[in-house]
Amino acid sequence: MYKIIITYILLILSGDIMSANQLKNSTSPYLLQHKNNPVEWYEWGEEAFKKAKKENKFIFLSIGYSTCHWCHVMARESFEDTEVAKILNENYISIKVDKEQLPHIDNYYQLAYRLVNKKGGGWPLTVILTPKIKPFFLATYIPKSEGYGSRGLIDILNSFSSHDKKQIDDSAEIISNMIDGYQNSKSKSVKLDSLIVKKAIAGHKKNYDFRYKGIGNRPKFPQASSIDSMLWLYQLSLNKLAFEMATDMLSAMANGGIYDQIDGGFYRYSVDERWEIPHFEKMLYTNGELISTYVKAYHVKKNPLYKKVIDESIEEIDRRFLYQDLYFSASNADSKNAKGEEEEGYFFVYDYETTYEYLEKNGISKSDINESMHYFGIVEDGNYDGDMSNPHVTTAIKPKAYTEVLSLLKEMREAKSYPFIDKKINTAWNAMMIKSKFEAGYIKSAKKSLDALLNLMYKNAVLYHQTLLPNKPKQEGLLEDYAFLADCLFIAYQVTLDKEYLELFRSLTRKSVELFYKEERWRESTDSFVTFATLEDNNYASELSINLENILKLSVVDADFKLQSIVKKTISDFSQLINSYPSYYPNASKVAIMLKQDMLFIKSSKKNLDMIDVHKLSYPFVYKLESDKDDYLLCGLESCFSVSKDLKTIIEAIEKLHPSH
Repeated sequence: MYKIIITYILLILSGDIMSANQLKNSTSPYLLQHKNNPVEWYEWGEEAFKKAKKENKFIFLSIGYSTCHWCHVMARESFEDTEVAKILNENYISIKVDKEQLPHIDNYYQLAYRLVNKKGGGWPLTVILTPKIKPFFLATYIPKSEGYGSRGLIDILNSFSSHDKKQIDDSAEIISNMIDGYQNSKSKSVKLDSLIVKKAIAGHKKNYDFRYKGIGNRPKFPQASSIDSMLWLYQLSLNKLAFEMATDMLSAMANGGIYDQIDGGFYRYSVDERWEIPHFEKMLYTNGELISTYVKAYHVKKNPLYKKVIDESIEEIDRRFLYQDLYFSASNADSKNAKGEEEEGYFFVYDYETTYEYLEKNGISKSDINESMHYFGIVEDGNYDGDMSNPHVTTAIKPKAYTEVLSLLKEMREAKSYPFIDKKINTAWNAMMIKSKFEAGYIKSAKKSLDALLNLMYKNAVLYHQTLLPNKPKQEGLLEDYAFLADCLFIAYQVTLDKEYLELFRSLTRKSVELFYKEERWRESTDSFVTFATLEDNNYASELSINLENILKLSVVDADFKLQSIVKKTISDFSQLINSYPSYYPNASKVAIMLKQDMLFIKSSKKNLDMIDVHKLSYPFVYKLESDKDDYLLCGLESCFSVSKDLKTIIEAIEKLHPSH
């Protein structure tokens, strides 16, 4: 008993009990980062909302995620500061949201930010709301005191706490009406253009950077959905430009600094147009999508560089993120430097003199050092933050000592502390990564991970969104979880022809319609905060677009025209946008083109299907479906129209329908 009392007193003195706020029991690593802030944070939910109404206080809402650099900056400057905390605690009800835990909440307020500020938002997202949960102030990062061209947070908080509440309520009402108007506006339904393939290619061309490769200038994101789009547009049209844009971009990224040249795997984006300097976060979803894209490109063109990227990326993501066959979510851009301070990119970059001395000390000749460091772009002047260098490939010729030098560069890194890893298990992101492993041929480990994910996240026919081990999941699945997991299951079935995967694909896809398709509109979640899914591909593919493709596939598998009508209705609702800007909606455009040009299934016995490699076919939308017959049957969205005992006849039928090759 005496030991327990002493321990309790020590905990109080250390601040671990006294300072812990309402976030202490969260299963979000981001919220747990803030559990000892002097700010009295609440999680998003009724407790905080009721308190705000009861005390007639504004709500201070801060949205971020655990590996967000500027979220950490704002936390250090403001949320760990007692002066800021005193103002918030006395005058506001403060809510922290992990945008990866509640992406639909983030999407709603990012939309509000765009409508009010006429530009895109980001993280941290700072929102101040009335007690009725209506926003009247929206910003991103705010310094504690005036700076960076921004008013200081203290000034802003003080001004609103003493402001005329009637005026604020009026502003909040106007903003809420803007959001409702945007969400409920209906664009004109139009017939899909027969030239949609050409328009999509032209759209990609318009936004393409032909000098440094990629889409846009800076910051430059990988945009896997757009590259996928260029690849299947090439397969449909044999347009060489579409193929060159895709493959040039893939090669530029593979040789650039957005790709970790030492360990493998992709960082989140490049801050420059040359792909040299990344934002050093590694996200599971970025790598899951890009591995899948490189696999698709490798099927079309057997470029050994793509195979290298696929294998290295899987190896590194498995090494850093794989735990008990499940994947953690992300790693931070910042890591502890020699002084114990968090520094962006510290783990990944190299100092010229230190590197030269280390290589020389380990027996590498001066000529090999010079050749190798030139190859990796490790130079005296550096290319990042003063004289540091982020490795990127500068020449096509590999140095003679490449293997030895690479091993030593790895050693130099391992002497440092690896950045913080967000260890939550996210269903949608795990599904993306596991799908890419099935596609890449890592079937045994992909099956183990898929089984582990289903065992953890799919209980009694209920799918869950995320958790932090060893906690059992409690948050029920979002549309994105159903969409990406079903997509993964369909690919798992295509690779293995295991009927259990097909059955689960069927169950999840039908459940997604039941849960999220309400009054002919798609919701992102089943909770009381209603937000609507869109077809835009942002940080990763649109969950709605992916789910529409799932439903379309199931409509053929089950010969269910009712399912098909849901897809047609949704595409029709967005048809004006898809028609006008197909390259901005690559996955939705894919579904629209499937509706227009067909989706094909080859049905036959498992033995026969095992002999077919659909990637060798000219048409990109061909899939396999096991039947109990030895004949080959070719089916589309509306009917089955070719049957033969000879596979060659079926392939010829596909070629006649789609004679692009």
